[in-house]
Amino acid sequence: MKLNIQKTIACSQTTLPVVGVLSVLLWIVLPPTSREAVFTGEEYGLWRFVPQAWQEGHDALGLGLLCAALAVYMMVELNSRNILLRVSSRMLSCMLAILLTISVAYHGFRPGSVVLLLSLLSFFPLFTAYQRPDPILSFEVFLCLSLASLAFPKLVWFVPLYWLMQGYFQAFSFRCFVASLLALFMTYWLYAGVSAMMGHFSMFIEHAKTAVGFHVGDYHSVDYRDVVTFLFVVLLFLTGTIDFYLHRYLDRVRTRIHYDAICLYGGVVIVLICLQPQYADVLMPLLLVSTSMVFGHFFTLTHTKFSHIYCLILLLLAVVVVAVQYVCDAHLHLIF
Repeated sequence: MKLNIQKTIACSQTTLPVVGVLSVLLWIVLPPTSREAVFTGEEYGLWRFVPQAWQEGHDALGLGLLCAALAVYMMVELNSRNILLRVSSRMLSCMLAILLTISVAYHGFRPGSVVLLLSLLSFFPLFTAYQRPDPILSFEVFLCLSLASLAFPKLVWFVPLYWLMQGYFQAFSFRCFVASLLALFMTYWLYAGVSAMMGHFSMFIEHAKTAVGFHVGDYHSVDYRDVVTFLFVVLLFLTGTIDFYLHRYLDRVRTRIHYDAICLYGGVVIVLICLQPQYADVLMPLLLVSTSMVFGHFFTLTHTKFSHIYCLILLLLAVVVVAVQYVCDAHLHLIF
């Protein structure tokens, strides 16, 4: 009997619990790198009010782990409700857990954690809206996006992307468009009112300017560890995307449209990271979500000799990615 290890791993009901336990252990055991990111000022909106103690030490590590666990659970529910795979598998959530774990530089509690959860939450009404131009669902989608933009104002750049994805799902209409604007404006209307009552309306003005402002990419702030992690994740994303478009005829029409939107979403995030690398800390978790979905699709449904060998190579590369993050960290310590 021919043993198909890849298929066994993908379809086993014990894979997610095992990956979950290993991810938690690695999250705790792997020491944080010395890379420190500062999330203050108008660039990160209301994040400035998050206690500094939550962003440092064991508190940040624990809160970051909690956000990662919630994100993995949400991916489980998203897959179950929308049947994103042709077989029973938890590989999408397993891939997200693995990618979040090996991205050691992003462990901790930061704006990207909030953006990750709210963006994943926005996918639930968005995916449900397939061929249903329902204003209520549209309102829920953009309310999640608007709330996430309070922690990272420039997330409003994703508004046209979400409109386009609604078009993919045949769920866009004039009423949905109005509902999306109401959801976006409602959050900022409340923010403006609270700011005015507290006598800090200038803070709201700064937030609004930051949301629509565009700055040239700060490539001097790019860290080697970020580049290595980013390139590895992009490799996984391209692998899953190419494989999906080569074999998309095997999926249902609804599943194809879902993955079309996911690939578009991931591609836009990659472009934004390349153009605005100073925001990689917030944008990378969004890329991890789309990558886990398309590469999880590849891992679960592609069982060839080449895919087995290729996945083993990628596993070794994942170990190298983790090692490089610490090698670069030690090298920087020697320099300074």
